[in-house]
Amino acid sequence: MVKSYDPEHDIPDLSGKVIFMTGGTAGLGKETIATLAKHNPQHIVFTGRNVKAADAVVSETKAISPGVKVTFIECDQTSLASVQSAAKQFLELSDRLDIFIANAGIMGGDPGVSKDGYEVQFAINYLSHALFIKLLLPTLERTASTGNNARIVLLSSVGFRFTPSGGIVFKDLKSEQTNLPISFMQAKWFRYGQSKLAMVLHAQDLAQSHPLVTTVALHPGAIKTGLIEDKPTLDRWFLKLATYGQTVPLNQGVWNTCWAATAPVGDQLKSGLLYEPVGVPMKGTKDSESVKLREELRDWSEKELQAYS
Repeated sequence: MVKSYDPEHDIPDLSGKVIFMTGGTAGLGKETIATLAKHNPQHIVFTGRNVKAADAVVSETKAISPGVKVTFIECDQTSLASVQSAAKQFLELSDRLDIFIANAGIMGGDPGVSKDGYEVQFAINYLSHALFIKLLLPTLERTASTGNNARIVLLSSVGFRFTPSGGIVFKDLKSEQTNLPISFMQAKWFRYGQSKLAMVLHAQDLAQSHPLVTTVALHPGAIKTGLIEDKPTLDRWFLKLATYGQTVPLNQGVWNTCWAATAPVGDQLKSGLLYEPVGVPMKGTKDSESVKLREELRDWSEKELQAYS
């Protein structure tokens, strides 16, 4: 447990490190880049869809740290083909990868499907990242095998606790899932919750199946970002009530991500765990601790992603 955190002093020198992060053009992603860039990584690569915003991030980052190489790769995470292309572009840029941060995500939106027909929150928040990791793991493991600590950081959410019965409804993930059973939560939040539960389960699975690479999931905290402010009035009220007294400004909202990406592995940080700010192991649920559900997710994901290599 980290009792206090100061990124200026607690993030170590990142010389020689290559960082790849999804969703870096705004919000948490943009702020994470700005924070990590101050510690001299060799290369930061980030994805997104907004080219104009990405150009601004590159310029601002170079102003902060002129010696850091910064590269944008355009990627639409509603398309597995686009993810595959982005991963290929990264591998053409670099033969090493020290830190992969699965940051991109959407929250509680209207029903929809991805370009591949999957429920859109599950597609962006989980499945696209599962494909990125599948394609990048050989490079992460090669980096780790040379004595470096390679790691994967998966941004989950406290929302992993709010899911349909059984945790993840696999049978109709290739739909808008508008027929999810509703208790006190709207279906949109169940759809969001199961995508974030998948991130927690995936971190556990990767920690066991690929021990050379340190993998953790995290809840970044309740943060003042557009993800909340852009919601309809009832959703904003619900989210603000649920996080009353807990919200932090954006610059502090990236602390847990930066800690997870750079803290020493050992007593502080252990592979396979879920952390809340900053560096505090988070209590799980029956579903997040279910080996059966974790194995079912792994088998489903392998089947869905087998065409991409």
